[in-house]
Amino acid sequence: MQVLLVVLLFLALAPQRLWSSPFLYRVSKTYTTLEFTVTKWMVFKEQGLFQDFQGQLTYDPQHPEKSRVEVTVQATSIDTRESTRDKVLRSDDFFDVEKYPTLSFQSISAVPTGRDALDVTGDLMIRGVTHRITIPVKVLGVQEMPNIGSFVGFETSFTIDRRDYGVLGSRWSGGKLAIDNTVYIHLILGGVKG
Repeated sequence: MQVLLVVLLFLALAPQRLWSSPFLYRVSKTYTTLEFTVTKWMVFKEQGLFQDFQGQLTYDPQHPEKSRVEVTVQATSIDTRESTRDKVLRSDDFFDVEKYPTLSFQSISAVPTGRDALDVTGDLMIRGVTHRITIPVKVLGVQEMPNIGSFVGFETSFTIDRRDYGVLGSRWSGGKLAIDNTVYIHLILGGVKG
């Protein structure tokens, strides 16, 4: 009789224990892409990305409003496939990586907006300047792979004005609008549990 009571108690508590807490994932470099696009001389679409970053996120499909994410990016890891351009972007005329070695995003809230969709609000810090933004996030899915691990994927696209963060390039451009002020950002975040 006592064994039966223990089993019934376990079954009653198990769903609450499984679903009440969000799952913790680390941001995987293998499954994550942090890229941006900007128009140069009103003609060319130039793309770049950041290669070095770390972070973590929590996501529970039953409680998506509890989702959280924080990512820290090493500014010096900027890569536009052109070493001379990368050197200019690392200088104090743009990202000033010696003074501001990291970029970061830390969420403060997540609001479900539909099936597999969230509006995530958080603080974006670039070049030592922080602004609170809200970005639309698509949940790509959650998958448990036997003998491999647990994975979750997200994707978002949004724009920022580089002037808001002091990324000006005034010396390089000679005061002319050689680079458009709007920067298009596309992120794919892959999380691995553990």
